[in-house]
Amino acid sequence: MKDGAALTFIPRAPAPHCASEMSQMSDMTSIPHPDAPQEYPLVAKVCAHWASLRTRHALPARAALDPSELADALPHVFLAEFVTPRVARIRLCGHKVEEVMGMDLRGMPLTTLFGPNAREDIMSALEIVGHGARATLALQAERGFGQPEMCAQLALMPLCDANGRISHVLGVLERHGQIGRRPRRFATAKPAPVAMESAPMLRVISGGKA
Repeated sequence: MKDGAALTFIPRAPAPHCASEMSQMSDMTSIPHPDAPQEYPLVAKVCAHWASLRTRHALPARAALDPSELADALPHVFLAEFVTPRVARIRLCGHKVEEVMGMDLRGMPLTTLFGPNAREDIMSALEIVGHGARATLALQAERGFGQPEMCAQLALMPLCDANGRISHVLGVLERHGQIGRRPRRFATAKPAPVAMESAPMLRVISGGKA
């Protein structure tokens, strides 16, 4: 995060209530690029912290985030605010994310990091996050002169405001490969649906009829 930045946010217009969306929660995970490293420990760390704050009936509140729990992942973390169901503006951003573009990304839409062909995928992922799901996507950077191969993994997680409504996105972007000449954008964002998160098991009642 920027030096001295606190985990504070700007309120937004009401969005779907967290508790009412819990029944729709699912994950989207990536199809990794064939040549890309498939280990993203910092992404896993941030996702685990988010999951630890979630309860059976409510999503994590943005005020509950603990920077000390994220530690070495913080430079890769950003917080974005929904302005429409498919658009989120970055409010706080770690320097490892800003290195991709070589500029301060605060106030810019998340799609700034992506080329034209990937923006629809990102907006679709944000829409799903706004309904209470976590999304994980495999990214591949644009190639060109002075721009070597670079891949990344992006996770987007919903956060609630003080009124219990989904208002912000907790994001983490971990990359492999050299940035090279800036700015770099990601040309592809490939999400794929996977199995739903573990559901409660049905209890067998003794003496019930067959």
